[in-house]
Amino acid sequence: MPATLLEWSVPAAILMCAAGLCAARFIGFNTLRWGGALACLGAGYAIMLGQAGGLAPYKQVVEDAFILGGVILACRALQGRGGRQAPPCFDVAILLASTAMVVVSVVLFASAKLETFFVQACCALVTWRATLSFARHAASTSDRVLTAAFLFIALVLTGQCILYLAAPTPALAAGEWRTSVWGILIQYTGLLGSIVLTFAVFIATSYDAIEKYRRHAHTDALTGLLNRQGLDNLLVSSSARPLSDGPTPTALIMADIDNFKRINDRFGHPFGDMVLARFGALLRPRAHAQAHAARLGGEEFLLLLPVADLASAAAIAEEIRADFVAQRWAPQAPDSRFTASMGVTLAQAGESFTSALQRADALSRELRRPLR
Repeated sequence: MPATLLEWSVPAAILMCAAGLCAARFIGFNTLRWGGALACLGAGYAIMLGQAGGLAPYKQVVEDAFILGGVILACRALQGRGGRQAPPCFDVAILLASTAMVVVSVVLFASAKLETFFVQACCALVTWRATLSFARHAASTSDRVLTAAFLFIALVLTGQCILYLAAPTPALAAGEWRTSVWGILIQYTGLLGSIVLTFAVFIATSYDAIEKYRRHAHTDALTGLLNRQGLDNLLVSSSARPLSDGPTPTALIMADIDNFKRINDRFGHPFGDMVLARFGALLRPRAHAQAHAARLGGEEFLLLLPVADLASAAAIAEEIRADFVAQRWAPQAPDSRFTASMGVTLAQAGESFTSALQRADALSRELRRPLR
């Protein structure tokens, strides 16, 4: 029986989703792999609608390989986020096992239902494996959106497999399976999963773009630390919570590279940029979830970190200062040693960021070494 226009709408809609994801690549979205996965899936559904009764089981093997291959590619695109990519051995083994089961179902049992069950079960297995692996590392909003989408698809596939096992099906003549409840179910499962995945990818990609621009806007390009805008954003987000409210007090270490204008005048601005970058590199390892390092502008830096007491903060500041003095600057300035003035203070009970910051800045200015 020739496929109707309504049936052809399923692979057409999936391929439209694929085309949209591929086209988004040209406006800067990293969606090409997702588009390729849906293109493979849509091709499988299109082959399914073709009339080739004398080509069994080759037609079924090809269409099911495309469908399972699309799912595998989508799962590998998910795992590829953040540089985590599993070896392909498992996916290849699943694809080969599915092919063997399809041949057995069609040749030995002449059962389209059994063939569909095996393919859906393999799709569910691949999806669950990728989802559970990715969910353990999901940290950003975009990661959580994709995790939810894949979890939904995995649940739908699993529920469909259970339904295939539990519900009896009437005997169907050759070619009638596609227009039966079972055939319609698998077609619209693929369409639903493709639409959910497309929306999830676009939402996640939009969140990624927003986070990327926010990070660039709040990060100093030279040192990789927070810039003044990033620090101001941190102050605003924490303005309702005094620094001393945490389990440990917060130290503010204001650092100022001594005589930096003289460094620029004597050795040039590119060398001055290198000095700033190296000093920022001394602060960066100390920044983590509870600690923050920022370049306030020019040669001024700030380190916020939880410490036990003022003596601990002073020891950290002295360690940074000593590491900076120990830097070597060959070949531009092989005999030069540069210093930094470090103003160290501990946030008082109920004190805000702004008040403690002003006190740390005043201490740094008092300790600044004069030009000699």
